Amino acid sequence: MLKLKPQIIDRYLLAEFLKPFLLSISILTVILISNYLFELTDLIIVKRVAILRIVELLLYKIPDIVVESLAISVLFATLLAMSQLVKNNELTALRMGGASLQRLLAPLFLLAMIICVVNYLVSQQVVPWANHRAQNIVRQTILEEGPPNLQQGSFFEGGDEKYFYIQQVDNRQGRLEQIIAYEMEEEGFPRLITAEQGYFAGEIWHLEEGMIHKLNDDGEVTYQSDFDELEINLNQEIREFYGQQRTTAEMSRAELRREIELFQESGLNVSSLLVDYHLKLAEVFISLIFVLLGVPLSLKSKQGKAFGVISSIVIMFLYYLLVSFFRSLGRNQMLTPLLAAWLPNLIFVGVAIYLIFKEEYFSIKKH
Repeated sequence: MLKLKPQIIDRYLLAEFLKPFLLSISILTVILISNYLFELTDLIIVKRVAILRIVELLLYKIPDIVVESLAISVLFATLLAMSQLVKNNELTALRMGGASLQRLLAPLFLLAMIICVVNYLVSQQVVPWANHRAQNIVRQTILEEGPPNLQQGSFFEGGDEKYFYIQQVDNRQGRLEQIIAYEMEEEGFPRLITAEQGYFAGEIWHLEEGMIHKLNDDGEVTYQSDFDELEINLNQEIREFYGQQRTTAEMSRAELRREIELFQESGLNVSSLLVDYHLKLAEVFISLIFVLLGVPLSLKSKQGKAFGVISSIVIMFLYYLLVSFFRSLGRNQMLTPLLAAWLPNLIFVGVAIYLIFKEEYFSIKKH
Protein backbone atom coordinates (compact mmCIF):
# COMPACT_ATOMS: atom_id res chain seq x y z
CA MET A 1 0.00 0.00 0.00
CA LEU A 2 1.36 3.43 -1.00
CA LYS A 3 1.79 5.77 1.96
CA LEU A 4 1.51 9.48 1.18
CA LYS A 5 3.92 11.98 2.68
CA PRO A 6 2.30 14.26 5.30
CA GLN A 7 3.66 17.39 3.58
CA ILE A 8 1.92 16.44 0.33
CA ILE A 9 -1.37 15.88 2.13
CA ASP A 10 -1.06 19.24 3.94
CA ARG A 11 -0.33 21.18 0.75
CA TYR A 12 -3.15 19.50 -1.10
CA LEU A 13 -5.73 20.13 1.65
CA LEU A 14 -4.66 23.76 2.10
CA ALA A 15 -4.88 24.37 -1.64
CA GLU A 16 -8.37 22.87 -1.71
CA PHE A 17 -9.35 25.04 1.28
CA LEU A 18 -7.82 28.37 0.24
CA LYS A 19 -9.52 28.64 -3.14
CA PRO A 20 -13.13 28.60 -1.83
CA PHE A 21 -12.06 30.54 1.30
CA LEU A 22 -10.69 33.52 -0.64
CA LEU A 23 -13.59 33.34 -3.12
CA SER A 24 -16.12 33.33 -0.27
CA ILE A 25 -14.52 36.35 1.45
CA SER A 26 -14.53 38.28 -1.83
CA ILE A 27 -18.17 37.47 -2.61
CA LEU A 28 -19.39 38.17 0.92
CA THR A 29 -17.50 41.46 1.06
CA VAL A 30 -19.10 42.61 -2.19
CA ILE A 31 -22.56 41.50 -1.02
CA LEU A 32 -22.28 43.17 2.40
CA ILE A 33 -20.81 46.36 0.93
CA SER A 34 -23.70 46.45 -1.57
CA ASN A 35 -26.20 45.91 1.22
CA TYR A 36 -24.63 48.71 3.29
CA LEU A 37 -24.64 50.96 0.22
CA PHE A 38 -28.35 50.26 -0.17
CA GLU A 39 -28.87 51.39 3.45
CA LEU A 40 -27.10 54.66 2.58
CA THR A 41 -29.49 55.46 -0.27
CA ASP A 42 -31.17 58.15 1.82
CA LEU A 43 -27.83 59.87 2.46
CA ILE A 44 -26.88 59.73 -1.21
CA ILE A 45 -30.17 60.83 -2.78
CA VAL A 46 -31.99 62.92 -0.18
CA LYS A 47 -29.05 64.57 1.59
CA ARG A 48 -26.92 64.66 -1.58
CA VAL A 49 -23.75 63.51 0.09
CA ALA A 50 -20.67 63.73 -2.12
CA ILE A 51 -19.67 60.47 -3.83
CA LEU A 52 -16.14 60.72 -2.43
CA ARG A 53 -17.61 60.93 1.07
CA ILE A 54 -19.65 57.78 0.45
CA VAL A 55 -16.56 55.99 -0.90
CA GLU A 56 -14.65 57.02 2.24
CA LEU A 57 -17.49 55.67 4.38
CA LEU A 58 -17.49 52.33 2.54
CA LEU A 59 -13.71 52.01 2.87
CA TYR A 60 -14.00 52.44 6.63
CA LYS A 61 -16.60 49.65 6.74
CA ILE A 62 -14.43 47.12 4.89
CA PRO A 63 -12.42 45.92 7.97
CA ASP A 64 -15.62 45.16 9.89
CA ILE A 65 -17.18 43.41 6.88
CA VAL A 66 -14.07 41.28 6.24
CA VAL A 67 -13.94 40.23 9.91
CA GLU A 68 -17.63 39.31 9.78
CA SER A 69 -16.98 37.27 6.63
CA LEU A 70 -14.09 35.21 8.04
CA ALA A 71 -16.08 32.67 10.05
CA ILE A 72 -18.62 31.80 7.37
CA SER A 73 -15.84 31.68 4.76
CA VAL A 74 -13.87 29.22 6.89
CA LEU A 75 -16.98 27.08 7.35
CA PHE A 76 -17.88 27.19 3.65
CA ALA A 77 -14.31 26.39 2.54
CA THR A 78 -14.02 23.48 5.00
CA LEU A 79 -17.32 21.93 3.98
CA LEU A 80 -16.71 22.48 0.28
CA ALA A 81 -13.11 21.21 0.26
CA MET A 82 -13.83 18.11 2.30
CA SER A 83 -17.13 17.22 0.59
CA GLN A 84 -15.41 17.52 -2.80
CA LEU A 85 -12.76 15.07 -1.57
CA VAL A 86 -15.54 12.69 -0.57
CA LYS A 87 -17.39 13.12 -3.86
CA ASN A 88 -14.26 12.42 -5.93
CA ASN A 89 -13.26 9.47 -3.68
CA GLU A 90 -10.02 11.30 -2.88
CA LEU A 91 -10.73 11.05 0.83
CA THR A 92 -10.93 7.28 0.56
CA ALA A 93 -7.53 7.27 -1.13
CA LEU A 94 -6.06 9.47 1.61
CA ARG A 95 -7.48 7.27 4.35
CA MET A 96 -6.16 4.15 2.63
CA GLY A 97 -2.79 5.89 2.43
CA GLY A 98 -2.72 6.01 6.22
CA ALA A 99 -4.13 9.49 6.92
CA SER A 100 -6.33 9.56 10.04
CA LEU A 101 -9.12 12.07 10.52
CA GLN A 102 -7.03 13.91 13.12
CA ARG A 103 -4.17 14.14 10.61
CA LEU A 104 -6.51 15.56 7.98
CA LEU A 105 -7.74 18.09 10.53
CA ALA A 106 -4.24 19.27 11.48
CA PRO A 107 -3.40 21.65 8.58
CA LEU A 108 -6.89 23.15 8.52
CA PHE A 109 -6.87 23.50 12.31
CA LEU A 110 -3.51 25.30 12.21
CA LEU A 111 -4.70 27.62 9.45
CA ALA A 112 -7.89 28.35 11.43
CA MET A 113 -5.75 29.28 14.47
CA ILE A 114 -3.80 31.75 12.34
CA ILE A 115 -7.08 33.19 11.06
CA CYS A 116 -8.30 33.55 14.68
CA VAL A 117 -5.16 35.49 15.65
CA VAL A 118 -5.51 37.79 12.63
CA ASN A 119 -9.21 38.17 13.40
CA TYR A 120 -8.47 39.21 16.99
CA LEU A 121 -5.78 41.72 16.06
CA VAL A 122 -7.86 43.34 13.33
CA SER A 123 -11.08 43.34 15.39
CA GLN A 124 -9.33 45.00 18.35
CA GLN A 125 -6.90 47.36 16.63
CA VAL A 126 -8.51 48.31 13.33
CA VAL A 127 -12.27 47.64 13.37
CA PRO A 128 -13.24 49.89 16.36
CA TRP A 129 -11.28 52.81 14.90
CA ALA A 130 -12.70 52.29 11.40
CA ASN A 131 -16.26 51.86 12.71
CA HIS A 132 -15.95 55.07 14.71
CA ARG A 133 -14.73 57.00 11.66
CA ALA A 134 -17.57 55.56 9.57
CA GLN A 135 -20.20 56.37 12.20
CA ASN A 136 -18.88 59.92 12.56
CA ILE A 137 -19.33 60.48 8.83
CA VAL A 138 -22.97 59.46 9.21
CA ARG A 139 -23.39 61.57 12.35
CA GLN A 140 -21.87 64.66 10.75
CA THR A 141 -24.01 64.23 7.65
CA ILE A 142 -27.16 64.00 9.72
CA LEU A 143 -26.00 66.96 11.81
CA GLU A 144 -25.90 69.22 8.76
CA GLU A 145 -29.64 68.73 8.26
CA GLY A 146 -30.69 69.29 11.86
CA PRO A 147 -30.20 68.06 15.44
CA PRO A 148 -28.46 64.68 15.52
CA ASN A 149 -29.75 61.61 17.30
CA LEU A 150 -28.28 60.01 20.35
CA GLN A 151 -27.42 56.33 19.95
CA GLN A 152 -28.41 53.75 22.52
CA GLY A 153 -25.72 51.65 24.13
CA SER A 154 -23.15 54.38 23.52
CA PHE A 155 -20.35 55.89 25.61
CA PHE A 156 -18.97 59.36 25.13
CA GLU A 157 -16.93 62.04 26.82
CA GLY A 158 -18.83 65.23 27.60
CA GLY A 159 -15.89 67.53 28.28
CA ASP A 160 -14.65 68.84 31.64
CA GLU A 161 -13.77 65.25 32.65
CA LYS A 162 -17.35 64.04 32.29
CA TYR A 163 -18.21 60.61 30.92
CA PHE A 164 -21.64 59.29 29.99
CA TYR A 165 -23.38 56.05 29.10
CA ILE A 166 -26.94 55.66 27.77
CA GLN A 167 -28.55 52.22 27.54
CA GLN A 168 -31.85 53.10 25.84
CA VAL A 169 -32.78 56.15 23.75
CA ASP A 170 -36.05 57.31 22.19
CA ASN A 171 -35.00 60.20 19.95
CA ARG A 172 -38.56 60.95 18.82
CA GLN A 173 -39.79 61.53 22.35
CA GLY A 174 -36.44 62.80 23.63
CA ARG A 175 -36.41 60.14 26.34
CA LEU A 176 -33.45 58.41 27.97
CA GLU A 177 -33.27 55.25 30.09
CA GLN A 178 -30.55 53.80 32.29
CA ILE A 179 -28.15 56.78 32.32
CA ILE A 180 -24.76 56.84 34.02
CA ALA A 181 -22.67 60.00 34.39
CA TYR A 182 -19.18 60.05 35.87
CA GLU A 183 -17.43 63.36 36.55
CA MET A 184 -14.42 64.60 38.48
CA GLU A 185 -15.03 67.31 41.06
CA GLU A 186 -12.72 70.15 42.04
CA GLU A 187 -11.47 68.39 45.16
CA GLY A 188 -10.27 65.50 43.00
CA PHE A 189 -12.84 62.90 44.01
CA PRO A 190 -15.19 61.48 41.35
CA ARG A 191 -18.95 61.80 41.46
CA LEU A 192 -21.18 59.11 39.99
CA ILE A 193 -24.73 59.98 38.94
CA THR A 194 -27.20 57.26 37.95
CA ALA A 195 -30.79 57.62 36.80
CA GLU A 196 -33.44 55.18 35.67
CA GLN A 197 -34.82 57.62 33.10
CA GLY A 198 -34.75 61.19 31.85
CA TYR A 199 -35.19 63.44 28.84
CA PHE A 200 -33.04 65.87 26.88
CA ALA A 201 -33.57 69.31 25.37
CA GLY A 202 -30.61 70.58 23.40
CA GLU A 203 -27.51 70.36 25.56
CA ILE A 204 -29.47 70.02 28.81
CA TRP A 205 -30.26 66.57 30.20
CA HIS A 206 -33.00 66.25 32.81
CA LEU A 207 -32.41 63.10 34.86
CA GLU A 208 -35.24 61.60 36.93
CA GLU A 209 -35.38 59.18 39.83
CA GLY A 210 -31.65 58.87 40.36
CA MET A 211 -28.86 58.74 42.87
CA ILE A 212 -25.61 60.63 43.42
CA HIS A 213 -22.59 58.73 44.71
CA LYS A 214 -19.32 60.31 45.77
CA LEU A 215 -16.31 58.02 45.61
CA ASN A 216 -12.84 58.10 47.11
CA ASP A 217 -9.62 57.21 45.31
CA ASP A 218 -10.22 53.51 46.04
CA GLY A 219 -13.63 53.57 44.36
CA GLU A 220 -15.51 53.26 47.67
CA VAL A 221 -18.76 55.18 48.17
CA THR A 222 -18.33 57.95 50.77
CA TYR A 223 -21.61 59.78 50.18
CA GLN A 224 -24.96 58.87 48.64
CA SER A 225 -28.20 60.76 48.09
CA ASP A 226 -31.39 60.44 46.04
CA PHE A 227 -32.93 63.00 43.71
CA ASP A 228 -36.23 63.34 41.87
CA GLU A 229 -34.82 65.45 39.05
CA LEU A 230 -31.36 66.70 38.16
CA GLU A 231 -30.12 68.85 35.27
CA ILE A 232 -26.80 68.23 33.53
CA ASN A 233 -25.42 70.79 31.09
CA LEU A 234 -23.09 69.17 28.59
CA ASN A 235 -21.36 72.56 28.21
CA GLN A 236 -19.88 71.65 24.86
CA GLU A 237 -20.31 72.37 21.17
CA ILE A 238 -23.02 70.02 19.89
CA ARG A 239 -20.97 68.98 16.83
CA GLU A 240 -17.98 67.96 18.96
CA PHE A 241 -20.21 66.13 21.43
CA TYR A 242 -21.87 63.88 18.85
CA GLY A 243 -18.55 63.08 17.23
CA GLN A 244 -17.42 61.55 20.53
CA GLN A 245 -20.21 58.99 20.84
CA ARG A 246 -18.96 55.43 20.86
CA THR A 247 -21.07 52.29 20.76
CA THR A 248 -19.59 48.94 21.80
CA ALA A 249 -18.92 48.22 18.10
CA GLU A 250 -16.62 51.27 18.10
CA MET A 251 -14.61 50.11 21.10
CA SER A 252 -11.97 47.46 21.66
CA ARG A 253 -12.24 45.03 24.57
CA ALA A 254 -9.74 47.09 26.55
CA GLU A 255 -11.70 50.31 25.98
CA LEU A 256 -14.98 48.65 26.83
CA ARG A 257 -13.49 47.10 29.95
CA ARG A 258 -12.34 50.53 31.18
CA GLU A 259 -15.85 51.91 30.75
CA ILE A 260 -17.39 48.93 32.55
CA GLU A 261 -15.00 49.31 35.47
CA LEU A 262 -15.72 53.03 35.54
CA PHE A 263 -19.45 52.47 35.99
CA GLN A 264 -19.62 49.21 37.95
CA GLU A 265 -19.82 51.10 41.25
CA SER A 266 -22.97 52.86 40.06
CA GLY A 267 -25.38 50.13 41.11
CA LEU A 268 -26.98 49.99 37.66
CA ASN A 269 -27.16 46.81 35.62
CA VAL A 270 -24.16 46.54 33.26
CA SER A 271 -24.92 42.98 32.16
CA SER A 272 -25.47 43.97 28.54
CA LEU A 273 -22.04 45.58 28.42
CA LEU A 274 -20.39 42.56 30.01
CA VAL A 275 -22.07 40.24 27.49
CA ASP A 276 -20.72 42.35 24.61
CA TYR A 277 -17.30 42.42 26.26
CA HIS A 278 -17.10 38.62 26.47
CA LEU A 279 -18.60 38.18 22.99
CA LYS A 280 -15.76 40.19 21.49
CA LEU A 281 -13.43 37.35 22.48
CA ALA A 282 -15.81 34.41 22.04
CA GLU A 283 -16.55 35.32 18.44
CA VAL A 284 -12.85 35.21 17.57
CA PHE A 285 -12.83 31.41 17.98
CA ILE A 286 -15.76 30.71 15.65
CA SER A 287 -13.43 29.92 12.74
CA LEU A 288 -11.62 27.28 14.78
CA ILE A 289 -14.88 25.71 15.90
CA PHE A 290 -16.26 25.64 12.37
CA VAL A 291 -13.23 23.68 11.14
CA LEU A 292 -13.73 21.10 13.89
CA LEU A 293 -17.40 20.85 12.99
CA GLY A 294 -17.10 21.07 9.22
CA VAL A 295 -14.58 18.26 8.65
CA PRO A 296 -16.51 15.33 10.21
CA LEU A 297 -19.83 16.71 9.02
CA SER A 298 -18.74 16.83 5.37
CA LEU A 299 -17.65 13.19 5.38
CA LYS A 300 -21.26 12.04 5.35
CA SER A 301 -22.21 13.61 2.02
CA LYS A 302 -21.24 13.15 -1.62
CA GLN A 303 -23.14 16.21 -2.85
CA GLY A 304 -20.02 18.40 -3.22
CA LYS A 305 -20.67 22.12 -3.67
CA ALA A 306 -24.42 21.93 -3.01
CA PHE A 307 -23.79 20.34 0.37
CA GLY A 308 -21.18 22.98 1.25
CA VAL A 309 -23.46 25.92 0.45
CA ILE A 310 -26.59 24.53 2.13
CA SER A 311 -24.78 23.30 5.24
CA SER A 312 -22.96 26.62 5.67
CA ILE A 313 -26.24 28.53 5.63
CA VAL A 314 -27.93 26.15 8.10
CA ILE A 315 -24.99 26.06 10.53
CA MET A 316 -24.51 29.84 10.50
CA PHE A 317 -28.23 30.35 11.09
CA LEU A 318 -28.25 27.95 14.04
CA TYR A 319 -25.09 29.45 15.53
CA TYR A 320 -26.25 33.06 15.42
CA LEU A 321 -29.69 32.02 16.61
CA LEU A 322 -28.03 30.59 19.72
CA VAL A 323 -25.85 33.70 20.08
CA SER A 324 -28.92 35.94 19.96
CA PHE A 325 -30.87 33.73 22.38
CA PHE A 326 -28.12 33.47 25.00
CA ARG A 327 -27.16 37.13 24.62
CA SER A 328 -30.73 38.04 25.51
CA LEU A 329 -30.61 35.74 28.55
CA GLY A 330 -27.33 37.32 29.64
CA ARG A 331 -28.56 40.88 29.22
CA ASN A 332 -31.65 40.06 31.28
CA GLN A 333 -29.52 38.45 34.04
CA MET A 334 -30.94 34.96 33.46
CA LEU A 335 -27.39 33.78 32.73
CA THR A 336 -24.05 35.19 33.79
CA PRO A 337 -22.55 37.39 31.01
CA LEU A 338 -19.55 35.08 30.66
CA LEU A 339 -21.70 31.97 30.23
CA ALA A 340 -24.12 33.75 27.89
CA ALA A 341 -21.27 34.75 25.58
CA TRP A 342 -19.50 31.39 25.51
CA LEU A 343 -22.37 28.86 25.58
CA PRO A 344 -22.92 28.82 21.78
CA ASN A 345 -19.22 28.03 21.31
CA LEU A 346 -19.30 25.31 23.95
CA ILE A 347 -22.38 23.70 22.39
CA PHE A 348 -20.84 23.66 18.91
CA VAL A 349 -17.50 22.36 20.24
CA GLY A 350 -19.37 19.54 21.99
CA VAL A 351 -21.18 18.61 18.78
CA ALA A 352 -17.91 18.76 16.80
CA ILE A 353 -16.03 16.50 19.25
CA TYR A 354 -18.90 14.00 19.21
CA LEU A 355 -18.90 13.89 15.39
CA ILE A 356 -15.11 13.45 15.25
CA PHE A 357 -15.14 10.57 17.72
CA LYS A 358 -18.14 9.02 16.02
CA GLU A 359 -16.44 9.11 12.63
CA GLU A 360 -12.97 8.05 13.77
CA TYR A 361 -13.75 5.47 16.44
CA PHE A 362 -17.39 4.43 16.54
CA SER A 363 -17.63 3.86 12.80
CA ILE A 364 -14.46 1.73 12.89
CA LYS A 365 -15.98 -0.54 15.53
CA LYS A 366 -19.06 -1.06 13.36
CA HIS A 367 -16.89 -2.16 10.44
